[in-house]
Amino acid sequence: MNKKITATLLVCIFSLSISYLVGAYNFSNQIWPIKELIKIKRLIKPSQSIVTGVSFSNETPLPRLISFPDKKEISCPSQTGKTLVLLTIGQSNTGNHAGQRYVSEYEDKVVNYFGNKCFIASSPLLGTTGTGGESWTLLGNKLVASGLADRVVLVPAGIGGSSISQWKKGGDLNKMLLSVLDEIKPHYQITHILWHQGESDFGLGTSKNDYVNMFYSMIDTIHSKGVNAPIYPSIATKCGINPSWTPENQIAIAQKTLEDKTRIIFHGVDTDTMLGFLDRQGDDCHFSGTGQEKFASAWVEVLKTAH
Repeated sequence: MNKKITATLLVCIFSLSISYLVGAYNFSNQIWPIKELIKIKRLIKPSQSIVTGVSFSNETPLPRLISFPDKKEISCPSQTGKTLVLLTIGQSNTGNHAGQRYVSEYEDKVVNYFGNKCFIASSPLLGTTGTGGESWTLLGNKLVASGLADRVVLVPAGIGGSSISQWKKGGDLNKMLLSVLDEIKPHYQITHILWHQGESDFGLGTSKNDYVNMFYSMIDTIHSKGVNAPIYPSIATKCGINPSWTPENQIAIAQKTLEDKTRIIFHGVDTDTMLGFLDRQGDDCHFSGTGQEKFASAWVEVLKTAH
């Protein structure tokens, strides 16, 4: 009897492991039915969560968080020469999909700007996707603590699962991005743009040249709005368990060649090589608490030498 039970358990564990690996591989590469499920999800744009006080926009392929319980609204503080205004864009690792939540340790010195309003920064941030943890409030705390900034204003606009084609000129997220730039212009001058995206394009098989051209297209539209803040693209292509993934893939190579001083583009952080297995959650994609610490600390080092 014990042998039969043991054999049955082993079969169950083996089956579950295979199912997980296949699911993770399909998600990473957007193999059927993953791509179809993502399309369906994008068609469903809930304006209200079942949780009281949580609501989302219906403007983009994936809803942006527009309200969350216990957000503390404040008068938008003035920008000084030491105020950093960070526009954070890309896909899920720029949103509220991380393992650990944070809150400003310095009250109104770390601010979440969204919808012409300011809030003391706390996870999840308004303006991006998801309702979990995020890394930007932690980064704000570190920047203030280090003395690099007297205040950090976070402007989150990342969209989970997005591809570079959606951010290029004419793309649905490019339109959203330009509206964010128009909205913030009367209040703040953006000082830095932090870009973390590429995992979806690795799965889609986007070529190096196409990625570079679409990225530059996005940058040109940003400049057309009179925003000339330096932009820092990350090297970010790893998401999920994918046997075909290698560090020197087409998207990573593209991201390493994006630096262009004429367009004010400089290197960001490299999460492909910086983060280990324990620095990501069980999906081997989104950051865990240790991953968030490494991610935020790496951005501090990048911004120390900001051009």
